[in-house]
Amino acid sequence: MTNMEEETFTCFFYGTLMAFPILSRVIYGTQHPDPWQRDRLRIRPAILHDHCRHRVKNVDYPGVVAQTGSSVRGTVVEGLSKMDIDRLDAFEGHEYERRQVKVSLLADERALDISHSGRETGETFMAGTYIWTEGTQYLEDAEWDFDHFVKQKLRNWVGDAKNFEFQEFGTADPMGGRWWARPDEVDAAAGSTAATTGSDPPKNLEE
Repeated sequence: MTNMEEETFTCFFYGTLMAFPILSRVIYGTQHPDPWQRDRLRIRPAILHDHCRHRVKNVDYPGVVAQTGSSVRGTVVEGLSKMDIDRLDAFEGHEYERRQVKVSLLADERALDISHSGRETGETFMAGTYIWTEGTQYLEDAEWDFDHFVKQKLRNWVGDAKNFEFQEFGTADPMGGRWWARPDEVDAAAGSTAATTGSDPPKNLEE
């Protein structure tokens, strides 16, 4: 890698960040990024073996823990920058720890649906993923369902926070405080001094 090339990272997402509008909002500050921002990422379905995905109690997002014989379907995202990773770390917060895991690519986009098995291509990746570390007492036994999240919950995560109200007063925040309206808020949480890095076009589009 030369000095002109930016180091890139690969992550495996298994929960809310599988929805591109949420991923984009976290790393770019908008769910409608510029074409060059979309194009620098490569997103493909993948599976993580010997782990299990659970619903987290009272919130919309899941947690993954190690469990022999179980597997988790999600997405592998290549091309993430160091600034993207800082923002993702801040978004995930203290409940998770980013760890390197081996994931296998899946050939069928439907593999993200837990009702489809998904054929493995044989290609594997080392990728960072966010492992739940807060304790299993906060997890439900049930599997977290991405399709249900997209249909029933996604609008709350990508809409206008000022217009979002809980149905019952005093209920827990289903987003667990994960609301980033502007990229500078994420940068502040990440301890960054370069608030605009993820929003400016790259100087070299031919990398």
